[in-house]
Amino acid sequence: MSAVVESAGSAGPDLAAVGTVVTDAAPHARAGRYDAARRLLDTVGGQDSDDVEVLDLLARVHAQRGDLPQADACWARVEHLDPEHAGALDGRRRIRAIWSGKRTGGGLVLGAAAACLLLAGGGVATGWALASRPADQQADPAVAQELAQLRHDLNQIRTATPPPSDGETAEGTTSREAALREVRDALGDPRWTTTLDARSVLVTFHDPVFEAGGAETSRSGADTLTGLAGRLRDLADVEVTVVGHTSDTAPVPGSRYLDNAEVGLARALAAAQVISSASGIPLSAVDVASAGDVDPPYPNTDETNRARNQTVTVAIEVVP
Repeated sequence: MSAVVESAGSAGPDLAAVGTVVTDAAPHARAGRYDAARRLLDTVGGQDSDDVEVLDLLARVHAQRGDLPQADACWARVEHLDPEHAGALDGRRRIRAIWSGKRTGGGLVLGAAAACLLLAGGGVATGWALASRPADQQADPAVAQELAQLRHDLNQIRTATPPPSDGETAEGTTSREAALREVRDALGDPRWTTTLDARSVLVTFHDPVFEAGGAETSRSGADTLTGLAGRLRDLADVEVTVVGHTSDTAPVPGSRYLDNAEVGLARALAAAQVISSASGIPLSAVDVASAGDVDPPYPNTDETNRARNQTVTVAIEVVP
């Protein structure tokens, strides 16, 4: 952890030290190590800081974790310090759109790592990326085009998980559970495992869906996705979320993707396109997210599991 140097006669941290801490915290945030990023930012004032870069990064960490009230509070402080700060203005606008009720019905529970990244691809697609690309690392134009197309095609993506209603009845809960069990039974297939939780059915594929390092489907991956889509075609009143995953191996130097978060996003989009085409579900109705190499479906303990993590998971939620 970076040391924070106090300037002589100053009550606050040295500006150079603050910049160092923000630089150190940003990679943690991008990799999903939110607690590590927050602890670093706390050493330079955290939520009480008067530095807009500290507050902006902290807001993005809160947004990625799904804590939108705290994110909004940080961005509000940024706006107070710098009324023209583009990141704060955009962040608060998106939060207000979420709170205005763009998503109706129940939320999706995927577990902490995935739920924190349900901001349309871990923030990349919506412009909530946690850290700027270094000046000497330029994005591949094709990747930028993919992300721009994603923003256009999925402009109705629901990007937050509202809490369940306190007024939900036991009868309603029982009815939803029965509907989810029906979905689980309808999706049964030896190519994947279906897991039932309180609000969704999660599909985890047994074999790699993508080739290592990119978003090209493996020999069997496209057939597997198409097979799942065929099952979804026969289901009514469901919402689908695709989460892209990678192993713990970083993209090779010269890759068109900067990091595993971008690889996961490209995979989620590619899988969403296959599922949409084969199921008839509009692409704009398929949520996407990137977990990157955070919380993979299989532990990265050997090469077999690393290959299996070149994949997506698909969550199916019943619409009330």
